[in-house]
Amino acid sequence: MFPAKSSVKGDFSRYLDIIQSRQLLDRELWRKCVGVFSSGIDDDDGGWRGEYWGKMMRGACLVFSVTGSDELYSVLTQAVEGLLSKQEPDGRISSYSREKEFYGWDIWARKYVMTGLQHYYDICRDEKLKERIMNSLEAHADYITAHIGEGKIPLLDTGLWWGSVNSATILEPFVRLYKDTGKPSYLEFARYIISTGGCSDGNLIDCVFEGKAPFEFPETKAYETMSFFEGLLAYYELTGEEYYLDAVKRFVHSLLETDFTAIGSCGCTHELFDNSTLRQTEPCEKIMQETCVTVTLMRLLARVFRITGEKELFDALQKSALNALAGALNINGYDQFSNEKKKYLPGMVFDSYSPLCDGARARGIGGFKEFADGSHFGCCACIASAGFALYPLMCVTQSDTEIRVNALTEGEFTFERGGESITLKVTEGEIKVSAPEGASFNLFVTEGTDSLRITASKDGIALPAKGGYYRFEGVKGGDIIRVSARDILTETVTGGKSSFALGGYTLAADESRGDAYIPGEKTVFIRNGDGSIVYKTLPAADGEHIRISANTERGELILTDYASSGQDGRSRVSVWF
Repeated sequence: MFPAKSSVKGDFSRYLDIIQSRQLLDRELWRKCVGVFSSGIDDDDGGWRGEYWGKMMRGACLVFSVTGSDELYSVLTQAVEGLLSKQEPDGRISSYSREKEFYGWDIWARKYVMTGLQHYYDICRDEKLKERIMNSLEAHADYITAHIGEGKIPLLDTGLWWGSVNSATILEPFVRLYKDTGKPSYLEFARYIISTGGCSDGNLIDCVFEGKAPFEFPETKAYETMSFFEGLLAYYELTGEEYYLDAVKRFVHSLLETDFTAIGSCGCTHELFDNSTLRQTEPCEKIMQETCVTVTLMRLLARVFRITGEKELFDALQKSALNALAGALNINGYDQFSNEKKKYLPGMVFDSYSPLCDGARARGIGGFKEFADGSHFGCCACIASAGFALYPLMCVTQSDTEIRVNALTEGEFTFERGGESITLKVTEGEIKVSAPEGASFNLFVTEGTDSLRITASKDGIALPAKGGYYRFEGVKGGDIIRVSARDILTETVTGGKSSFALGGYTLAADESRGDAYIPGEKTVFIRNGDGSIVYKTLPAADGEHIRISANTERGELILTDYASSGQDGRSRVSVWF
């Protein structure tokens, strides 16, 4: 589905450069993440330091898929070698001691060991190293299945919190391991996990078919719950059992209806599903809109979209990428407040939480834990790179018979089809096709979103859009698709408040950008006869994508894209008025 090779330009290319240079190429950081597997460091606090290596490795491998950086590949290879050196003779890899294993977040961390190794396996150039990795994965998995399961330690007894949903998320890498090896024991273990329903306090699959929204589940931890359903989708992809695809689709559509916000994340009660579609307009001083939740939502949306082709799923993913995710990149390096230490600490590359209504960034470090040397890290800092790579990889995708341009992201995207390479070069105003003589395929070009109108034509002929795409049949090398895009300001009204979007970007006010926005006070917009607000477009300032000036009773209100707002880590911002 992903391009065999891609080269993106613009914002996400710049973002990935920052992420590589400031985090993923940091060999000392990787050394610390490896080091937790020989210390039992997570024993005392039931911690999750064991997730850091695999979660960051997954994102780094996806980033490599976009950038192709040889330096990054070298760093990741060293990190993999470091992890393999920590594996014990019986296959065990854990940040817990043997006396405290299968407790707290141990299974969750072992899940990420598998996930990280599997993602590196996909990019590995060394066949001997790939063989060692597969042997390591099998030994690691065999140790788990020797201790967990029917007649052994129940899986849902291995976690202290959230009904052990975190432990049940190991479903996905076990499905992948069965796919890679064909060993029946791994499929049996996957079926065992599904039989538990994923939660000790109530079967999550049954909840979906009972019509419960995610915020009505027995446990509402958003990140882990979505991860379990992603594993369920992997099981469907392996077995073709439609029941599980139906469950995931119902879950995703219910989530988008009840727990999806203006910036594309979930949860206004710190990291929990809480009917945030309605609750997002409430001022909140607490942490909310976790970056881990944003990225996991994007992963789940992408996976379902690749199966169903439902345009609304990609549109939701794009909203997450351009707003909540992009805003979480700490471009200016502001310090971040630690609720554990009760003080500001040197900022990491990613922020953990995103404000919606009269709030500020840098108000907490998600998954905060310290390494043995006293330095700190966190869950959101690990996961975010995966989202920054996933979005450009999803902008142009393929199936057996078609290629879909889901977003007009500038770059080159190459696909392998039947031993032949097809490349789309997407630039402002056109899509150029390079393909072998005789190659022919159907090309779908996005129609846009509510706030972005796109038209497309070939040979001067414009086709009507259907299902959110323009369809061009029999596209071949040398063809050029002409495209034009027009931003439209849209308004969403919820709970007596308004939010605005322009061209895929949610707009926000920042108290540092003018006197017309005062946090916590009412904003009255001057409106045209049709009810739309009166505004004018202004040149974007440095770091902004969009800047407009809206007329209010208090004066001109500057609105910019959400991602560029609050990037001093202190100013209060709002997307709801």
